[in-house]
Amino acid sequence: MGIAFRRISRLAALTAFATILSSASIAEDIAGSADHPLVGRFDGSFIVAYDVREFDEYNFVDEPATQRNPDNLKPLEGAVTRIAYTLDADKSLAEVARNFELGLKEKGFEIVFECKTKECGGGNLAYALDTFPLPKMIVDPFNFRYLGAKRTNDEGEVYASVVISADTHKKIRTQVTVVVVDKLAFQMVDAKAMQDAFAEKGSVALYGIYFDTDKADIKPESAPTLEQMAMFLKGAPELSVVIVGHTDNQGDMKYNLDLSHRRAQSVVDALAASYGIGKDRMVAAGAGFLAPVAPNDTEDGRAKNRRVEMIPR
Repeated sequence: MGIAFRRISRLAALTAFATILSSASIAEDIAGSADHPLVGRFDGSFIVAYDVREFDEYNFVDEPATQRNPDNLKPLEGAVTRIAYTLDADKSLAEVARNFELGLKEKGFEIVFECKTKECGGGNLAYALDTFPLPKMIVDPFNFRYLGAKRTNDEGEVYASVVISADTHKKIRTQVTVVVVDKLAFQMVDAKAMQDAFAEKGSVALYGIYFDTDKADIKPESAPTLEQMAMFLKGAPELSVVIVGHTDNQGDMKYNLDLSHRRAQSVVDALAASYGIGKDRMVAAGAGFLAPVAPNDTEDGRAKNRRVEMIPR
């Protein structure tokens, strides 16, 4: 009887892991955030930090850190998504880690490296990990788990890392980072190309205007594209335009419509304030995710949909 009970218990434990990961939205998620479709979340977690970059750097862990070489990391470049979750539930790090492991394998990932605290290199790795700062993400150097995975197919290379720890209130804190490896696309469109696009298509899509996730403030690296927009508009003083903001489909419709409009308005304001373009020549509009130019089921497609468009009024 005792042996049979132990066998049943082990089977029940494995069955519990089969819950894997939930992709359902949680009410406490921060505005504009969403799970990464290739990873998902542990059921009951909610998003406390979210950042998506069309092109960025990330240091991926594929072997233990040592005191002599504490940041022995693999540098990656591409589209980087970082998501931090909090789980207010009585769960073990082992259970959360195993669910992520099974979920990643189900999505076609190969586990490249997995470890717990000492096997990872302890504090040597904990302090070298590329995570959100406190209090968005917490990594206890004496108690954490790490998973590093890689998927390669016709669409290219994708890396995923999962860091799991607990805070002083015994809440499970998890950061998921996904990197779609890619080379930086040349995104500058000069004034002549804008003129040609207007003549050929009646509009021009601009990918060189950058915003932080969930914000409408224009980043400084957008200046070259703004300069070319101003040059184009100054060369056609009779032209009035609509500046249209577009997003991907992450988040709800109302939120994205508002965010895209605020971003378009930021472009109008910048062209007027810094480049002398009359505000009476420009109108801001937001289309949210209602006018995609690519499918939203891949990071590459979502990157194409996140854009600013200029059309004649």
